[in-house]
Amino acid sequence: MLNGYKLIKSAISEREIELMYRYLAIMDSTGNLNGNTDSENVHMYFAVPYFEAMLSYYSDLVSETVGEKVYPSYSFLWNYKEGHPVVMHKDRDSVDYIISLNINNRAENNWDFLIEDERISMDAGDILIVNGKEYKHGREPCPYTNRLQLILCYTNNENLKFDRREALGADPIPEVITDPFKTGLNVDDSYIKELCNNHV
Repeated sequence: MLNGYKLIKSAISEREIELMYRYLAIMDSTGNLNGNTDSENVHMYFAVPYFEAMLSYYSDLVSETVGEKVYPSYSFLWNYKEGHPVVMHKDRDSVDYIISLNINNRAENNWDFLIEDERISMDAGDILIVNGKEYKHGREPCPYTNRLQLILCYTNNENLKFDRREALGADPIPEVITDPFKTGLNVDDSYIKELCNNHV
């Protein structure tokens, strides 16, 4: 079992981060993002196909890192607004481990990930594997206008594979998301808006 966390430096290239931005811009402009953006402080996007593919791809790495077989559960993309904290918490039963990945430019790296009483500094392109069920984790208030944060969730229970969905990319089962699940959402991010207007 993973003792807390493992930080893997430079796991994602700048090119791949740029591809993520452009993929999100295409999904935004075609109305194919689902989740909930009702809150002024944080927006959530569920099971974006590109990120569900990453969820599948990294399952072997997570299994190797934590020392047990894990299965892909689900993925969330969060868009945190300035001043919004990620309250310290442990993950729910269908999540044993998570990958946290910043989607940002290198000028906006300074937003530490907190695990219990430890601070982990992450650069753009780093991935952090966390034992989220056993260790409290979160972040202090977001210091930037907004920050995109990808969370990939894994379970060691085969019965909870895909978070009991039929397949990766499918909508959540009703008890997973209690807030209204909406379709055709946009991403409130200045760079994605620029890409939508000029490049995609």
